[in-house]
Amino acid sequence: MPLLLDKNPMQTHKTLSRFQFSAVDVKSLGASEYTIVTIVQDTSGSVTSFKDDMEKTLAQILEACKKSPRSENLLLRLVEFNEDVGEIHGFRELRNIDPKEYDDILVCGGGTSLYDATADCVEATEQYGKTLVDKDYACNAILFIVTDGMENVSKVAKTPDVIKEAIKRILTNETLESFRSVLIGVGDDKAVVVALKDFKDRAGIDQFVEMGNATPSKLAKLADFISRSISSTSQALGTGKPSQPLTF
Repeated sequence: MPLLLDKNPMQTHKTLSRFQFSAVDVKSLGASEYTIVTIVQDTSGSVTSFKDDMEKTLAQILEACKKSPRSENLLLRLVEFNEDVGEIHGFRELRNIDPKEYDDILVCGGGTSLYDATADCVEATEQYGKTLVDKDYACNAILFIVTDGMENVSKVAKTPDVIKEAIKRILTNETLESFRSVLIGVGDDKAVVVALKDFKDRAGIDQFVEMGNATPSKLAKLADFISRSISSTSQALGTGKPSQPLTF
C-alpha cells in the first residue's frame, strides 16, 4: 500500500461514538468555503475480483473532480471497510491528492461492517463540518457508500439507528448548509438489493443506486456519477439548498 502524504498538517479527531478520523488542519486551508466529500468503499472478500478496477474508478473520480472549476473547494476522505473500518486518508484538499496514490490501495478480505463504516463517516462529517463552520467557513457535504454485501460484523453501530440519529443531528442542528448521502449497491444479488434498500430507509440515507455487476463499463459510469454528484453539490454551496439527486 502506498504511503499517503499531504504537505499540510493533519490532525486526529474522535466522533461521538469514538470513531477516529484525521483531517487537514483548518488553519492551513486557503478557501472560504468547502464541500466535504467522503467515499466509503467495501473491501470485504467478495470485492477481490474487481479490486483493481475499483482502484481505477477512484482515480478517475479524482481526475474528473480536479478538472472542476470548484476543485479548490473540495475536501475528500477515503475509507475502506471489511471486518473493520479503516481510514485510507482523512479529509484532505482534493487538489493535493495525486490519483496515482490510489494504485494498489485497497486490501480485500473478511466480512462487511456496513453499519460501523457508515456511522463512522456520518459522524466524522458532522464533527469536521462543525469545526469548519465554527471557524466561519461555509460548508456542505456529500457521502457515498459503495458495497456489494449486507451488514454482518459491526461492533459499535448494532442497528441503523445510530446512523439515522447522526444524520438527524446534522440536519436539525444546521451544522452544514446541506448534507446528502448515497448508498451504491454493486452486483445483481436480489436478496442483497432488498437488504440494502431496507438499510437505506432505516438509516435515513437519501438515495439508493442499484449499479449492477462491476463491469468496466459500469464502473466508468459509477466514476462519472460520483464526480457529477460532487460537482453538483459543490455548485449548490451558497444557495441554501441541497443539490438535486442525479440519475445513475
